[in-house]
Amino acid sequence: MAVSFGCRCAERKKPVNKRRWVVVTRRGNNSAFAGYRWTSSDYSLVYCQNCKALGRTKAAYVSSLKDGEIK
Repeated sequence: MAVSFGCRCAERKKPVNKRRWVVVTRRGNNSAFAGYRWTSSDYSLVYCQNCKALGRTKAAYVSSLKDGEIK
């Protein structure tokens, strides 16, 4: 399974603490496979508020991103 955060806008070129990226779900998920129950995971769901990209990643930079929601 390929998992990645595919933001390709100008936000990617900024320092991590300046990016308009937020973590929607941190280190887990609620998938149909698990009966929609919370399951801990190494992966987090990240959202770019600029280009609206959404993806899962386990990159180290996630720990420095703020929590947020999809708007």
